[in-house]
Amino acid sequence: MEPGTSPDRIETAPKPGEPGAEALSVRARQSLATRNRIFEVAMAEIADAGLAGIRIEHIARKAGVTRPTIYAHFPTREDFLRELQQRTEASALDAVRVRMQGSQRGHFLHRFADATIDLLADANPVLRRETFALMLREPRREEWMGNALFGFLEDRVAQAQSQGEIRREMPARALTRILMVALFGFFVIESDELEAKKTQAHQMLDLLIGDQTP
Repeated sequence: MEPGTSPDRIETAPKPGEPGAEALSVRARQSLATRNRIFEVAMAEIADAGLAGIRIEHIARKAGVTRPTIYAHFPTREDFLRELQQRTEASALDAVRVRMQGSQRGHFLHRFADATIDLLADANPVLRRETFALMLREPRREEWMGNALFGFLEDRVAQAQSQGEIRREMPARALTRILMVALFGFFVIESDELEAKKTQAHQMLDLLIGDQTP
């Protein structure tokens, strides 16, 4: 209790079902709706003009908000792309899983590379390039290794090691990091020759895991 504050003036958080709690919920929903509206407009602007070409005042006008409101949700332009990464991470993993299940032929690393390359080929090219550029400018190891795709591949590598398909001499996490960093180079290459890109990725993976197979 603050000095000079009487007990009957102390404010407490409203309990579920109370008017105050409902008001907070409404405010939260309104804030989320505003954030989503800003994000959708920003994605359209970036896809059209690139990250460097967007104008915050244009986004504010189209989203029906003020510039300070945009900065409250997205302090920097790069935060639009970080939000995109967070929003698409789970759906990207689901898509990769489905694509891998659709083809059971070949090494699981080959199928992982093929599925990811196909998925990226379907993405908006400008948003794809801008997101990769951000990852290159601001590499964050803790975020990279916490990525859903990284975790999925790490689990598959660990499973392959337990089944004797890949040696255990290197921890699954360390090997997965090497594989993902190497694959990243193929992901960022802009090419319409997807099959050639996949073949080259397979060859690179075979070289990397050649010493790791029994």
